[in-house]
Amino acid sequence: MNNLIGTIALLSLSIPGYLVNLLILGKKRNGEVVALSWLTGSVIFTLTLFVFNYFMNIKLNLLSSGLVFLGLIFVALPFAYKKISIDKSIFKPSFFWILIPVFITSLFFPVVDWDAVTLFDFRGRILLDNGLIKDTLMMVPYTGYPMYTSLLHFWTYLTGLWTAMPIYPLFSLSLAMGVYLAAKRLFSQTVSICVALASLFAPKIFESSFIAYTNLPYTVFLVLGAIYIYLWVRERNWRDLIIGVILSVASFWVRSFPFAIVNFALILLAFPFFRKYSKVLAGLSAVALIGCYFIPTIYPVADYIKWAVYGYYTPYWIIFMALFIYNFVTNNKDWFWALLYVGYGLMLIIGTYHFYNINPGYYLGIPDAIRRMTMFVNPIVIFYAATSLARKK
Repeated sequence: MNNLIGTIALLSLSIPGYLVNLLILGKKRNGEVVALSWLTGSVIFTLTLFVFNYFMNIKLNLLSSGLVFLGLIFVALPFAYKKISIDKSIFKPSFFWILIPVFITSLFFPVVDWDAVTLFDFRGRILLDNGLIKDTLMMVPYTGYPMYTSLLHFWTYLTGLWTAMPIYPLFSLSLAMGVYLAAKRLFSQTVSICVALASLFAPKIFESSFIAYTNLPYTVFLVLGAIYIYLWVRERNWRDLIIGVILSVASFWVRSFPFAIVNFALILLAFPFFRKYSKVLAGLSAVALIGCYFIPTIYPVADYIKWAVYGYYTPYWIIFMALFIYNFVTNNKDWFWALLYVGYGLMLIIGTYHFYNINPGYYLGIPDAIRRMTMFVNPIVIFYAATSLARKK
């Protein structure tokens, strides 16, 4: 019974997210509202818990956390209740039913991965015991990893679940549904399903549904944020811009990594001046990325990233290069995805070089960690291919 209550409590985080998404996206886009509801709801809920506890010293327990959850619903409900409806078509794509067994299976497995046990899950369990985030952070002071997933772990244990693993298939489901419904605005249904499935089963992503790390949540927020910013650039719908910015900003609540800065920079492509020179910017950025390999001080990092990330994810980088050349030759005016991919690459080199200078032996000795961290680059290539080759006329 406790596990059932905990499962319902975990899924119910979709409710405040659904209401907020309704206010942003509107009733006509109810499918997208539902698809993104658990993501926005989990972010709003955990951030509110953090603010109330960290800044207002309200101890976290079942009563205070439950009141926060109900408060978020009652605040949003008066503004959104007239728009409430359910679009059943969101449950039709096959990937929705693929992920249901994954979610159910996760209910039977504990958190076992070392970093999760000693950091994310550990903080959640300490918080369950003392109810104070400041005291928890003093015991586990990893500032590069904010409290988002730890607060979700705390919520699952607080409401009766024995394991926090069901959290992670929800991210995979949100990614698949979010990509599918966003893609439907650009492509046919068949192409949209293919794009969603290709993104879901891109290297490292689906398997992360079974690992209690922050790589999957970070990837989901970053990729969906980029997709909605792309829709803003194409269609100038302010609703897309707001949800794209919210999802991109939310990535900082998962991990203190700067890749979302590239998302924000590409908002400028909606303006004629930057759009006019986007091809030139893409070419110069690509030259800068490749040029890092030939700079002696950066070479160790560039070479490491070459084989640890791009080489490992072959043939994605080859597909990207082929698409880049194809778009360059055909004088395509849409350079969003090319700039995004290259921008992420430059940000990766800058960040890795910074950590390399601090601790070279450590940061060049964990290739699998950097692969998991950068698994978001592959859905970008998939969307780049789809927009280049299968765009609706």
